[in-house]
Amino acid sequence: MGCEIQLSCFFKGFNKLIRLILKSVSLSSDTFENLISNCPLLEDLVLKDTDNSYLIISNSLKLRSFVFRGDIQLIHLENVPVLSNVLYAPRELVLEDEDDFVNIFSSIVALQCFSMDLFEFDNGTTKVIPTRLPSVLNCLKCLFMSWITLGEFFKLSFALCIIKSSPNLEEIEIKEFFFSDGDYFESVSQEVVDEILPSFSDITFNHLRTVKFYDIPLEEVEIQLIKVLLAKPPTLVKMVIKPRQMETIKSLNLLAEITKF
Repeated sequence: MGCEIQLSCFFKGFNKLIRLILKSVSLSSDTFENLISNCPLLEDLVLKDTDNSYLIISNSLKLRSFVFRGDIQLIHLENVPVLSNVLYAPRELVLEDEDDFVNIFSSIVALQCFSMDLFEFDNGTTKVIPTRLPSVLNCLKCLFMSWITLGEFFKLSFALCIIKSSPNLEEIEIKEFFFSDGDYFESVSQEVVDEILPSFSDITFNHLRTVKFYDIPLEEVEIQLIKVLLAKPPTLVKMVIKPRQMETIKSLNLLAEITKF
């Protein structure tokens, strides 16, 4: 079941509303913007299965937590000065140019915890993701990425860009999704794999304490990222690696290689 939200011309907002959950609803961008802008005390916003191609959240001065799961191309955040917790799980992330990617983070200056599912990814062009963000995510402490395929060039680029742009990370968790037939949109080339370690040459994660990898195939891409995250943070206390089921001999060989790092 779903419903469509239309606001009356007499709508004056909800002056005391702190938490808003919308699930399985359809509403226009203008209606959504009008609704959110007239909830001045809103701190917690949850959108699930919302039917829209583009939404704007602006001037939500009290908003601290935002959760989105659904079918949407892009959400633009603007003037959300205390937003610190974001879970973003679009069914398909569409990026037409580099600005679309940068704008996801440019206005979330207080971001402390970012979670994202990257199951579908339409890059639009081949050069939409920068090596690092123009503005460093200084407040980001916890980064969680799931349904990500590091063997795909654009998803790997996304992950590396966020990690490199977050010098004060304390926890990283990555849960991979694996295409059994190896049918990647664009596979990672050997040249890109070889560049992973050198690309972190000027980065030290002085606060990183915990790194977790789940369901990873432990191919060369993952091995290089593990090598980086073992070598760079002087504060690292715990690393969890739970690979996808593989042959025992291969597992032992990979374990021996990782322990050399």
